Amino acid sequence: MKHYIKGGNETKKGIPKPITIIINKVLPVIVLLVAGFYFLPYASMNFQNNDVKGLNTKAEAEAVMFYNSTCSHCQKVYPKIFWHNILNFNNDDKQIQTINVQNPNNKHYVSDFAVQETPTFMKPNNPNMKLVSTDIKKINNFAETEANDQ
Repeated sequence: MKHYIKGGNETKKGIPKPITIIINKVLPVIVLLVAGFYFLPYASMNFQNNDVKGLNTKAEAEAVMFYNSTCSHCQKVYPKIFWHNILNFNNDDKQIQTINVQNPNNKHYVSDFAVQETPTFMKPNNPNMKLVSTDIKKINNFAETEANDQ
């Protein structure tokens, strides 16, 4: 009769080490990146742009977006504008300034520029050029149009 000693030659059963590393180290990073991608614009929308001292009237400024952080249409378009500005961080001529008109510090912009609904896009050097839309193609076309073109 043979006797077997448990221990020494048994193989461990379970998840292979490379898979464990992926689950424990790589997956949390991916989850944080994805969460940041979705939640960072909303955090920016609600906590930034609350006390804007003035419009960016540099000749190269692309446009200004007046928004209300509780407006469903603004919530739809703001993340696109946020990532547009992030991707064009070093290009002042591609930036779209965002102003939260819901904040008491910025309420004067509503009357100063006759903002009737949000989101309203305006050319900083030509307040008569305005667009109210959530269509990103229309917004891009408006932003790329020179203030003198219309």
